[in-house]
Amino acid sequence: MKIGLGSWRLFLALLVAISHLWAGMIDGPAAYAVWGFFVLSGYLMTLVLTIKYGIAPCGLGRFAFNRLLRIYPSFIVAGVFGIVTILVLRRIGVDPTILNPQFMLPQSGQEWVGNLAMVPFVSQQGLPVPVSAALFVEVWAYALMPLFAQSKAAAMLGLAVASFANLQFGFGMPTFVARYCGFATGLMPFALGAVVCHYRGSLRRFAHPILSVLIWCAHGCYWLVNVYWPWTYGLWLSVPLSAWVVLSLAEIRSSPADNIAGELSYPVYLLHTTMAAWFLPVFGFGRSFMFFAASFAVTLLAAWGMLVMIDRPMQRLRRSTQTVPGTARGPDGIYARSTGRFTG
Repeated sequence: MKIGLGSWRLFLALLVAISHLWAGMIDGPAAYAVWGFFVLSGYLMTLVLTIKYGIAPCGLGRFAFNRLLRIYPSFIVAGVFGIVTILVLRRIGVDPTILNPQFMLPQSGQEWVGNLAMVPFVSQQGLPVPVSAALFVEVWAYALMPLFAQSKAAAMLGLAVASFANLQFGFGMPTFVARYCGFATGLMPFALGAVVCHYRGSLRRFAHPILSVLIWCAHGCYWLVNVYWPWTYGLWLSVPLSAWVVLSLAEIRSSPADNIAGELSYPVYLLHTTMAAWFLPVFGFGRSFMFFAASFAVTLLAAWGMLVMIDRPMQRLRRSTQTVPGTARGPDGIYARSTGRFTG
């Protein structure tokens, strides 16, 4: 299989899943993967806005409609499945919060509304899709992508403001959660992705698919040397490394297998914790490697089912509104299937 952005997206989803489901996984790469998704989204959303949709009201309306179709139907289905999972497991005496402290029903009407509206600005005790806090940040970041896509100067300004928001927290371990989960701080990788997209012509000479991925992975393993690194400076350093990977892999023409890998990444991200919860009565609560392996295998099957029954029908609907008159198609079909969530 040719390695491209689709394979990269699935690899990032795998890192998130294995970090949640295997107690022996090293720390750091899952956080880098989430912000790596943000970098990728910033790049691709800037690309499609500048060369496909445009930033006129008509184009922005189509962009917003297609983002809604890409993200929301699968999210709702995953949420319903999460609610069923919580209710059934509780009846047999299994607490799913063992896997994720937020894997429970929303605790108030406000939390239910916050879940349905995917609001990243308020604290959510209960998330039927237990990994969706990062997704909420991404969805609302899309509202700012037209600004980042408008010009190089706008993207640079966004990067400067978001970087300043991060600097206010410093680099200490106590502020990691605030930096990692915050909306303003999370805009930094989106903005960097947008900047790299704007300057991709002059930056192409630095593209190196194999070396960029190897260095990204080596950085993920640096936790073995310094266990504090991911929670201090590591998350920051992962952002330019992720941007290098995206720049490098964007030069590769997608293969059919790579496209499928990319399509699977979103449902894998949505479903892995919920699917794994059903294996708790079988494997216990220690999150062994066998627990991860069995859970992830079933997650892949469930992700394929979601892809066939939900995502692809939505793709066909999106295609009917994708082309804006007067805009050019992008090179090598980079946004055909690659521009879904994680994204897009």
